[in-house]
Amino acid sequence: MTVIAHLSDPHLGPLPSFSAFDLLSKRGLGAINYMRRRRRWHDMNVLDRLVADLVDEAPDAVAVTGDLTNLGLEGEFLPAALFLGRLGPPEKVAAIPGNHDAYVRNVRGAPARVWGAHMSSDDGRVGFPYVRRHGLTALIGLSSAVPTMPLAATGDVGPIQRDALGPLLRSLKEEGLFRIVLVHHPVAEDGTPWLRRLRDAAELRDVIAREGAELVLHGHNHEPARAEIAGPESIVPVVAVPSCSTGMLSHEPLAAYNLYSVSGGPGAWECEGVTRGLTRDGEIAETDRFRLA
Repeated sequence: MTVIAHLSDPHLGPLPSFSAFDLLSKRGLGAINYMRRRRRWHDMNVLDRLVADLVDEAPDAVAVTGDLTNLGLEGEFLPAALFLGRLGPPEKVAAIPGNHDAYVRNVRGAPARVWGAHMSSDDGRVGFPYVRRHGLTALIGLSSAVPTMPLAATGDVGPIQRDALGPLLRSLKEEGLFRIVLVHHPVAEDGTPWLRRLRDAAELRDVIAREGAELVLHGHNHEPARAEIAGPESIVPVVAVPSCSTGMLSHEPLAAYNLYSVSGGPGAWECEGVTRGLTRDGEIAETDRFRLA
């Protein structure tokens, strides 16, 4: 059996020092939103407790699906790298960026530059898509993080990654691995608002419909969700987690992460999901259990 943990959207705080020049962009509105709401919604004490719980569970690997930062400030990327280090060594912690990590054009390359050890394939190559094999599973990391206009939080995987994804999924199937695709934005047709959507979700679904996958994981909406998309032989589960730092003062679902226990083999996979997170009693505990295969 192989156990994979999935968490997303920590929006690590507090903000580092910044200048007025830093806010002469989309960041200005983002900073106002952070100071008014997000700094209270995202509770770093809750995040610390959730991370401690995850480490105690000792999964075989951890997947982090983006939005580690708030404004994509240069000073936010090193603390985010340290956060990833708390989850485990780079070879066991796979990360992808979210839209907040590519908030403006001049930091679009920062995630790969600073978090490259967590965004590389088994052979050490940094770039997307990447592949990491852990026991029975293969994690395939995609980046949908692109700079957008103010008030927009859309994403785009793009044709280069999509064209590379098909052969990867095919070869990993030939290896007999349980394929888990990681992307920040939602992939299923789930009613995500227009300004928050994955712009090429239909094209990405077409690749998975042709080549297959056993599971797709994402974040972005700060809500737990389970959906299905078409595969070549059977449906492919798509699962989202809430922000892993949402505290009691937020109107959003409370902080949580998922554990996926994978067993069996090709044609007879078994996958059980467990959600562990903050309860209204203030405890970190199991809050859901579900079967995907």
